[in-house]
Amino acid sequence: MTRTPRRRGRPPSVSRETIARAVIDVGFPNLTFAAVRRRLGVGESTLFRHAPDRDELIRITLDHVIEQTRWPSLDAPWREVLRAYALTLWHAWAAYPGAATAAVPGNLPLAAMRLVDDLCAMLMRQGFTAENAVLACDIVFDLVNDNRRGVEHLDTVVRDAGPDRGHLHELWTHTPPPEPAEHAATPAERSQIHAAMRAAITAAPINWFADKLAVVLDGIDCTLAPGPRPRGPDGGRRPGVSEDHAAGAGRCADRTGQAGI
Repeated sequence: MTRTPRRRGRPPSVSRETIARAVIDVGFPNLTFAAVRRRLGVGESTLFRHAPDRDELIRITLDHVIEQTRWPSLDAPWREVLRAYALTLWHAWAAYPGAATAAVPGNLPLAAMRLVDDLCAMLMRQGFTAENAVLACDIVFDLVNDNRRGVEHLDTVVRDAGPDRGHLHELWTHTPPPEPAEHAATPAERSQIHAAMRAAITAAPINWFADKLAVVLDGIDCTLAPGPRPRGPDGGRRPGVSEDHAAGAGRCADRTGQAGI
C-alpha cells in the first residue's frame, strides 16, 4: 500500500497585510493574480477567498499604503492642511511606482474614503459648506493622482502608456514648424513655449506639481472658501456664480482687478 506523502510544515498564513506586501514585492506594473499567488506560496483558491480578482488586490494594497502613511495634523489653517495632505499623498504614490495608475475611482479603498471624510470635516469646521468641502478635496486629490499618473507614464513605469520624456523632447526639437496661420504662435513665441515645456518635463516632478497645487489652492481660496460673496454692478449676486460656490471670490479682486474672476 502506497502512502500519500504528507505536506511538511504549516501552510503559509494569508492576511490582508501579507497580500499587500506581496503585491508591493511584485510591483503594481507587473501585478497579476498568479504572480501574487506565487509570491505568497499559496493555491489559487486560498488567495481567491481573500481577493477574488486583481482589483481587490489593488484595493487591499492601496488601503495598506494609506494606513501606513504618516499623515499631517488636521489642526492648522485649511490651506496648510490641504497642501500638506496633497504633498504627502504625492510622495506616498511615488514610493510605490504604478500606484497612482492603479488608483482609479473603482479601486479606491475604505481608508481613502475615511481620509476624505476627515479632511472635509476639517474644512467644514473652518467655514466651508459640505458641498464646497467635498469639491475642494476632490479637486486637490484629482490633481495629485493625475500628476503622479503623468509622471509614471513619462518615466515608462507603466508599459504602453504613451510617449516618454525622451520622445517628447525629440518631437519638440526636430518637428518642423507648421505653416503660418492667422493667430498662430510666432516662431519666437513657439521657441519660448517649447523651452518652458522642456523645463517642466525635465524638472523634478515634485516642483512642477507644487506649482500646480499653489494655483489650485488659490482658486479654492477665491471660489470655495468662506468669505465675502462676489457682487454684480447692481449689488446683487454676480450672474453665473452660485451662492455656495461664490464664497471668498471677493478676495480675488486684489489679484486680478475684477472681483470673482
